[in-house]
Amino acid sequence: MQVHTIDLEFQGVENGIAVFLVEGPDGLVLIETGPESTRERSLEGIRAAGFSPDDIEAVLVTHIHLDHAGAVGWWAQQGKTVYVHEKGAKHLIDPSRLEESARMVYQEEFDQLWGALPPAPEEHVHVLSDEQTVSVAGLGVTALDTPGHAFHHLCFQIDGIIFTGDAAGARLPGSDYISVTSAPPQFHLEEGLKTLARLEALQPKSLFLTHFGEVEDPAAHIADYRRAWELNAQFIKDRLEEGMDEDSLRIAYQAFQMEQAFRENLPTEMWKSFQTINHTDMCADGIRLYWERKAKESTT
Repeated sequence: MQVHTIDLEFQGVENGIAVFLVEGPDGLVLIETGPESTRERSLEGIRAAGFSPDDIEAVLVTHIHLDHAGAVGWWAQQGKTVYVHEKGAKHLIDPSRLEESARMVYQEEFDQLWGALPPAPEEHVHVLSDEQTVSVAGLGVTALDTPGHAFHHLCFQIDGIIFTGDAAGARLPGSDYISVTSAPPQFHLEEGLKTLARLEALQPKSLFLTHFGEVEDPAAHIADYRRAWELNAQFIKDRLEEGMDEDSLRIAYQAFQMEQAFRENLPTEMWKSFQTINHTDMCADGIRLYWERKAKESTT
């Protein structure tokens, strides 16, 4: 098995969003599709690796957020089998609600960022459950139900390698800073910790992060990410208990992240890349909503 990492160069950012072309004994598997706005770039990357997009047997997406699965509909329309979490399948078949909610967030920037959301023909969408293994391109691919970032999130394990989507955070090449992927609305502290414990117990040989690329020391990365996951969740909790409002919380969280990033000697340009792929405002909102739900639950 060989893994080709294709950089989608999303919004001009290098090493921000990847798709993975996995070369098996009987063909090719594409893991993640990226946004529809970057589809041509992904096709160029496949051809640059020496293959034709027609050679791809199946497409697997870790979850349905647009930076991971926005182009799924196009691939399914080409007749490719798409594998996804059961909770995400209906939104690929009919992406109207997904698009509506995303347009509310991104407004006039939506089309430039993400492009169209073509629907995936239902007959080409297949759901995977936890620990289910499918054979594609001569490879055994095992799905792992891995909530924390989202409740429709799968990681994919192939021969001791795990493709983590957003379950293990964002770490761009050239820095030790890890950005916590906590976009709303489904960030969940405890579920994320369970996911990290599960990934750790599997003792993978390497991880492939959609943001971005291969991690060759999985144990150290998971330990680092666990600390960041807990630290940043606690920071938001403390600020809420101090009575900080939503706008101030976003500013405080960005400052807290910048402190962590530059302590790790993160280059200024790379900070801009992190803000493009995993903006601190969005991450602060996700953690805030989690704590607000917890507070509401405790009073009912």
